[in-house]
Amino acid sequence: MNLQELILQLAEDALGRPEKYLRPGHNGPYRDPETPVRNLGHWLITFAKCYEWTGERRFREKVLELAEYLCSEEVRPYGYSFHHRSKPDKDRCNGLIGQAWTFEALAEASAVLKDEGYGALAEEVFFQHPFDYRLGLWRCLEIDGKVLDLDPTFNHQLWFAACSSLIRSKKSDEIRQMIERFFECIETNMTVIKDGLIYHPIEHLLESHLERKQGGTAKKQRSFRRLWPFVGSEKRLEGRESNDERKAEMPRRLVLKSMGYHCFNMYGFAILHGSFPSHSFWRSGTLLSMVDYMQTDEYREGLKGNPFGYPYNPAGFEVPFSLNRFNRIPKSEMLKTCSWWVNEQLKHCFDRYDQMMSEYTEDALTLTARIYEATRLPRSLLEGVRLVWH
Repeated sequence: MNLQELILQLAEDALGRPEKYLRPGHNGPYRDPETPVRNLGHWLITFAKCYEWTGERRFREKVLELAEYLCSEEVRPYGYSFHHRSKPDKDRCNGLIGQAWTFEALAEASAVLKDEGYGALAEEVFFQHPFDYRLGLWRCLEIDGKVLDLDPTFNHQLWFAACSSLIRSKKSDEIRQMIERFFECIETNMTVIKDGLIYHPIEHLLESHLERKQGGTAKKQRSFRRLWPFVGSEKRLEGRESNDERKAEMPRRLVLKSMGYHCFNMYGFAILHGSFPSHSFWRSGTLLSMVDYMQTDEYREGLKGNPFGYPYNPAGFEVPFSLNRFNRIPKSEMLKTCSWWVNEQLKHCFDRYDQMMSEYTEDALTLTARIYEATRLPRSLLEGVRLVWH
């Protein structure tokens, strides 16, 4: 079996047994109770690709059904952002990332169904999110229309820009102008540590938050400078009892989290590359170091046992898409590299008997839905990658 055949098989199963597959998860290790919006958006893209590959109308009909659901009052109960989660101490929009995933699905629906209305809805919600031109960042928007703070997580801002770039609508040029500003500010908003690893938070927003929390008296300090002494130092952290020593564990955890999300960031950059193929950022040393980091032993080791790696962010699908898009390895080696990553993902998480990504994951429903990320690989790789079951 090849990768494309696996995707088609899972789509067939999902059509036949929606009660098993087309359900909300809980945002992986975060355990946030989610609405169906995220996972149905992911499945919409998978069904759309299956329709593109086969021409079978039942896939198109499912795309239409899910697209209409995403446009329903249930999903936007107040006419503002899309309702993604329901957890008392968190916003219901899931920051910018929830909205990005729905933009992505609506853009796909608009293209496949040849209906501009879905893109127009994504455009409407996009422009409801205030953009800070000085910082090149977006504010979050609660589902009731309340404007929230700037989203402090870099991958959220990146994916919001990337998925917004997919929207084809009357104001596409205005959207692109904002994304250009996002690019102009990227070196300020993104921190790269240790040979190309992207740091999870937007550091200056984190620093500002800490200063406000401490009454403005705290001395600013580049937090990533404290990170690397704690990476992999599990034994040194065991048995510590003082508050200061317990705090020292947080930087190490942030690095592990950054490793788990690195491929997710790079996938977002790869989507942006498709919309802005000639941008100068793609030739920068910063970008190239981030791409090359995915090929290091340190990165591969950092994914092992990482709850934000294979069990949540499917590196086995995200790394090949990014490496292929940025052409950092010879084309003659791409199939071999892609095969290794895909099979590593499936080896870690896919249960061939259950036909779900349900092994070693806290959220089988969400991880299975994320098979959609593999659909963006070129046809040659989808057909060329042979699955080796373990």
